[in-house]
Amino acid sequence: MNTLELLRFPFVQYAIIVSVLLGISAALIGVPLVLKRYSFMGFGLSNVAFMGMAFAIVIDATNSLLIVMPLTVAATILLVGFGKRFKKVSGDASLAMITVGSLAIGHFAINTFSMRGNITADVSETLFGGMRLLTLRMPDVWQAAGLTVLVLAFFAFFYHRIFAVTFDADYMQATGQRPIMYDLLLSVITGVVIAMSMDLLGSLLTASLIIFPAMSAMRLFKAYKAVMVFAAVSAAACSLLGILVSILLELPATTTIILANIVLFVAIFVVDFIRKMI
Repeated sequence: MNTLELLRFPFVQYAIIVSVLLGISAALIGVPLVLKRYSFMGFGLSNVAFMGMAFAIVIDATNSLLIVMPLTVAATILLVGFGKRFKKVSGDASLAMITVGSLAIGHFAINTFSMRGNITADVSETLFGGMRLLTLRMPDVWQAAGLTVLVLAFFAFFYHRIFAVTFDADYMQATGQRPIMYDLLLSVITGVVIAMSMDLLGSLLTASLIIFPAMSAMRLFKAYKAVMVFAAVSAAACSLLGILVSILLELPATTTIILANIVLFVAIFVVDFIRKMI
């Protein structure tokens, strides 16, 4: 079966559209997070979302986002919005505690209180995505599209403010602006992106889409806008390539997308290294 024949199937179309849209959203959010040295934030908050998913599984909730999103947004606000204001616990220590604690609580809740028979499948599906990406439906596509429009509108409207708070929040404060407000806005959007991406893609892929596209873009470009554009384009391209390769070769979809991002980053790193050596 060739690629054109694959594209006729609705489940392939849905998987491509959702992975591309969520890849763009996560990559755009990832740029300011990486530049603010919150690279590990994506993985940490994905584990918070995993804890929320675990609670939803335990109580057999029909809509897990009603639990996952408030938890993830609250954790993001705590870490990004107010993390620097807690002097007794460093930012990386608080992130590590939340990461490990959320994962442990989620796993404990599923194993202790879940009435479902296949606990291992639930954990694997939540963390690694499993076959979730290939079982999407039209409402999932609309959900991903709505999220992408929200993220694009956020950066279009607050682009200069997010740029300023990313590089020099002290200058904003000195000029009478309120960087904390934009930190909180960024925190809320980040939490929403991670919660919704986690629901559709799994923890591992969500975290990788936040980190790798931004890191690849920063190896090639220095301008902030160019980094954001390349991060979004590369995330979309790797998502598309990963989905097609995974279906053609019968590989796990989520990890194939991650590997595509890794290959791109390594290729850019090698080319950049050779260019500097010449």
